[in-house]
Amino acid sequence: MNEKMKIKEAEYFFAQMKDEQENREYFVFNLSAFLSAARSVLQYARKEAKAKEGGQQWHDNWISASPILMFFKCKRNINIHDEPVKPSAHFQTTITEKVSISESITIVHKGKDGKIISKYSSEPPKPKPGKLETLVEQKVRYKFSDWTGDEDVLTLCKKYIQELEKVVKDGVSKEFITG
Repeated sequence: MNEKMKIKEAEYFFAQMKDEQENREYFVFNLSAFLSAARSVLQYARKEAKAKEGGQQWHDNWISASPILMFFKCKRNINIHDEPVKPSAHFQTTITEKVSISESITIVHKGKDGKIISKYSSEPPKPKPGKLETLVEQKVRYKFSDWTGDEDVLTLCKKYIQELEKVVKDGVSKEFITG
């Protein structure tokens, strides 16, 4: 009954994580809140489903069949019971520099005998004076060192939300939960 509300809460903290990528401390705070809100979806579903015949098995099958659900279940438990989850930061720096250049052309027209008939050379234009422009862009991506795939934290969190939505939809359609 509360699963959809908790998915919305998880989506809110996911959006905050995206907005705070440059601030590691705030990113981790929002990740912690995301882990708790998202985990609540399955806890509410379990509580509601276990009251119905086959509901507990339905819930357990979803968890055990999904590597992403299992992974985030463990991450939330570590975050709550052991220590804050601290993903590693990977930085990508792009440096772009703008410089001025000039070109010239030489055309040589030769006869059949190989002798030069005419020759033209353009004067190289003088480069426009300008200041050297340098643009430095830095992006940060967070990763879980214990995740076996290549996905970063934000990609995994998005996949987690999608998986939770599938669980809720399936549970509602099978009448184990009300959503």
